[in-house]
Formats: sequence, C-alpha cells, structure tokens
Amino acid sequence: MVRISFFLILFGATLTPVIASDETKTLQNANESPLSISAKSFVGVYYYPWYRGDGGSRWFEKNRWRRAMRLHLKNPQKPKSGLYNSRDPKVIADHIEQSIRGGISFWAVSWWGPGEDTDETFRENILKHPDSSKLKYAILYESTSRMRSFKKPNYSKWVGDLEYLKKNYFDDPRYLKINGRPVIFVYLSREYFRNKGQNALKQMREKFPEIYLVGDDVYFGDGSEEDYKSEWAKNFDAVTAYDVYGQSIGKFGCTQKAIKFLAKNYQQAKKAANSVGTAFMPAIAPGYNDTAVRRGHPGRARYFTDVENSKEGDIFREMIRQVALPNLDPLCNNIIMVTSFNEWYEDSQIEATAGTSPASTTDDSKTGNYYTGGQKYNDYGYLYLDILKEEIPKSK
Repeated sequence: MVRISFFLILFGATLTPVIASDETKTLQNANESPLSISAKSFVGVYYYPWYRGDGGSRWFEKNRWRRAMRLHLKNPQKPKSGLYNSRDPKVIADHIEQSIRGGISFWAVSWWGPGEDTDETFRENILKHPDSSKLKYAILYESTSRMRSFKKPNYSKWVGDLEYLKKNYFDDPRYLKINGRPVIFVYLSREYFRNKGQNALKQMREKFPEIYLVGDDVYFGDGSEEDYKSEWAKNFDAVTAYDVYGQSIGKFGCTQKAIKFLAKNYQQAKKAANSVGTAFMPAIAPGYNDTAVRRGHPGRARYFTDVENSKEGDIFREMIRQVALPNLDPLCNNIIMVTSFNEWYEDSQIEATAGTSPASTTDDSKTGNYYTGGQKYNDYGYLYLDILKEEIPKSK
C-alpha cells in the first residue's frame, strides 16, 4: 500500500471472469471450486516481526496495538494469537501453522537493518524456532529506512547491508532461492531505482551476482504513467507490486471495476517485464485501512459494494481468480505475493482473527465511524487462509 511504516511515522493466459456482468446479481460462484488451471504455484506473504505486545512505562509501549484499526471497533477484533509479542515462540508456532493451513510457502520478512529489532527477531527467534523448517524465508528490504528520502536517496548502506545479509542469511537452507539464487524483495524500488540509483545496482551486480532481486516496481494509481516500461523492469530479476490498494480498491472503491483495473495493469506489466527477460509476480490483498496510523487513505471493506449480497472475502477471492492466476509466471516459479500476513496497522492482514466478536460498522471515534467509514468489519477467523487453500493450486 502507500506504506510508510509506523517506525517512520513516529520518527499470458486469460481466464473467464467469475463475476457476473449484471451488478444486481450475487456472486453465485464465490464459494465454488477454484478455476481449472494447470500451473502450480507458490504463495509468499509479507511478514512483520515488529510486534511487542502491550506493556511498558511509556505511552507507545502501553498502546502499540492501538495503531491497529480493528482495536478501535465498537466490538474490537483481535488476532487469534492475541495482542502478541513477535518473539513469543507460541506465536511463531501459531503463525507457521496458520501459513501451512493456507498453503503459504514462504514469508518475505520485513528487515530494517543489521542489529535492528526486526533483524534480531528474525535471526534469534524465527529461524531458531523448532518449527521454522516448515517454511522458506526471504528478506523484505525496507528501503525507506535504509535509503530515506525519495528525492535524494542515500545508497551508502546498500552494499554493506547486502554483505550482512549474505553472511547471516543466504546460506541458510531455509532461505528462499529461485534458480539457486537467494531472493531479496526491495520495498518501493520504483522510488529508489527508477531513473536513479544505477550505480548502487551496478555495485550489487558486480559484488553479489547471486542475488535474485525482486523490485516492488509495478504501480498504476495516479495517472502519471499509462504503461509499465520494460526499461524499468530491466533493473530486476522479477518485479511485483506491494501496493495493491492504490491501484485497485483505493482508486475505484470495493467494486468489480477495481478488480478489472488491477488485472489489466498486471497483464501489461507482465508483458513488459517478460520482454526483457524479467519475471513477474502478481500480488493480491484482502483489503486496506490505515486510518489508525495516518490520514489520507480511505479505508476499504473486504466485500463488493456494487454486488448484491457480497460477503466478507469476496474481493480477495476474485483477486486470486481474475488477477493472480491469469498472470502466473513460470520464470519465477509461479509465485503469488500476498500483502500481507500480519500488517495490522494497515489492515491488510490475512492472519487469523479470534473470530469471537460481532461484526462492527461503528468505532470509538467521536463520530462513531471515522475508522470504519460506515462499512462492516467482520471478525473473520481463518477465512482468508482457507480461501488461499481453496483457490490456489500448489506445487508439490
């Protein structure tokens, strides 16, 4: 999404669409079997190891989870694991088991620098967990922390960071590799390596030719560019999109038009990327609401507002069917990315909720609907993990 983490705030094939063209009809086949498609796929999720529960003497420590919109609902909706600490071995075990339930193959773990909190949690808690070998892992390189300004990026940490990652992660047998090469996802590469940063990329290629670099590079939202350009894709081994919201439901609301727009964007971007030998990873998201951490992005519910009787999860299901599956790319092992497993501050998570609270359309704001916008938020339980398992064919 238009994600600047809470850390920075504080300091080819075409499938037949399954939605009926008549907007008055219900999503009749939203719960039917997945579309027939021969390609097997791998699912990756963006994973955030930065939660520390609630507690401590300072205001921020006592109110960490208040930055999650669902804690402001009239009937608060909490994660299945509670208001957790990411280093808790029981939480890690639960997240791994949830991932397996959803058919998820790997986590792209948010990484903010050597010795930083997320780095320590990844190395010392996640990878040392006895269940960690059940999944693969990659680094989500948080460029906003390491390179800072969009206008005048500072690339001085880039090579040193890669040296650190090579030393501490790449040789681990659980680390995700494509064609034998360790994978790094670079957040907002479109801001840091589009028509800039070429010397930094050259240094990387010369010193670390083994790295499989995935750019968060595909975005259509503000109308400034009509097409994704192959010259941008050449910088990477694969390109994807973290911000699903901005080029779908953020732009057109919770509508069928939003899904069709995203599908068209991806089809064009994949074609452009493939033309220069770069792979494409389609990305999907269940919804978005960051109103508890910043202003300016209208929160979106997780059902269609232009389809009668649409249910929780319908948008996510249709993103899989109309956006992800038609744009699978064998060049990158048919990987599908999900934004996100547990980014609760932006309400893009598919992590299971407790499933015990009634649905809410109201919240604890002065107006009673600042956070919800009057839309309904359901305590959805395992729904999104189960949708993934039902809809996406898995590689064996």
